[in-house]
Amino acid sequence: MGYQNNLLIRTSLSDEGVIGKRKFSYQSPDMIVHTQVQNHDEYFKENYDKDVTMPLDKNSGTNFIYVRGKNKAANNMATKGYVWLYCCGSSLFMKPSLWSSKKVFTADGESCAFISSDKQNDIAVIDTPFLLNGLNNQYFCMVVIVTDEKKECIPPDFASYDQFNYWVRTNIGVAVRNFNVIKGSTIYDFQRLDALSNPGDEDEPAMIQVKWTGLPDGYTVGVKCDALPDLEKSVKSSEKTRMLAAATVVPAGFDGYVETFVYNNDGKVELPENALIETKFLTSVSFNHKCYPFGRTLQELGLEPAEHIGLTETSKLVLTGECSTIFV
Repeated sequence: MGYQNNLLIRTSLSDEGVIGKRKFSYQSPDMIVHTQVQNHDEYFKENYDKDVTMPLDKNSGTNFIYVRGKNKAANNMATKGYVWLYCCGSSLFMKPSLWSSKKVFTADGESCAFISSDKQNDIAVIDTPFLLNGLNNQYFCMVVIVTDEKKECIPPDFASYDQFNYWVRTNIGVAVRNFNVIKGSTIYDFQRLDALSNPGDEDEPAMIQVKWTGLPDGYTVGVKCDALPDLEKSVKSSEKTRMLAAATVVPAGFDGYVETFVYNNDGKVELPENALIETKFLTSVSFNHKCYPFGRTLQELGLEPAEHIGLTETSKLVLTGECSTIFV
């Protein structure tokens, strides 16, 4: 068990993984902060010749970090590995005993992400992005390590600068990046990610419905998924407004996340005690679906057909998923 040195995580755009000829930097173009995109595997393969990272938002709890690599295995062999991501200050690179405890988990809550490639020189992208909470983190220099088994491989503390420099330059499955950080204009009081997928082979109309109680007037409540622009809506909470709904068409095979958020821009990150935020995922059904008798029309849900993509007056929706958070 050890480092997966058949997958190159570049130190620069010109890096081909040739030991002794690698142009080293602390800006690996293969460690990428980015909003959600449809088919992230294809997206990050297609722009392999570019550094497409975005600034990391210190005021957001939902920063997605992707990692990609190039298959350098000999004889046109397939290869696979496990990608681990750690936060550290630049001065802490020398002490893995400190940064190894600052692991970044994936959006699914896993300690590492899987990566694989079928043939030599193919570009591979991790199966699930890492998720970094900028609000709870003070370190934005990061180390990525690819291992050949699902087990961490942390080096001992380096006794000299020479040891560290040699380690990071001679293991092509190791890279570092110092991410640019901004403070976004919105300070969120609440952010929650819920998985959103369509395992079928056809596009499906669907709806996200958010309901809330216990929020004073003036709070903004919203829902979004950057990979599905239609699925973005927010409203101001008031006595008459305690619900929002946003509809979209979820592409066949889609696998991503929808974010529910709340903020009031008073500079304080908190919600009132007993506030309840509830998110429901509803999918459309037609006469030929077994679940059609269990569906509800837009009218029954108190919604207008014109507001919702792909849904008509006779469309029915079935509750497919639900998640709620109450503050105590």
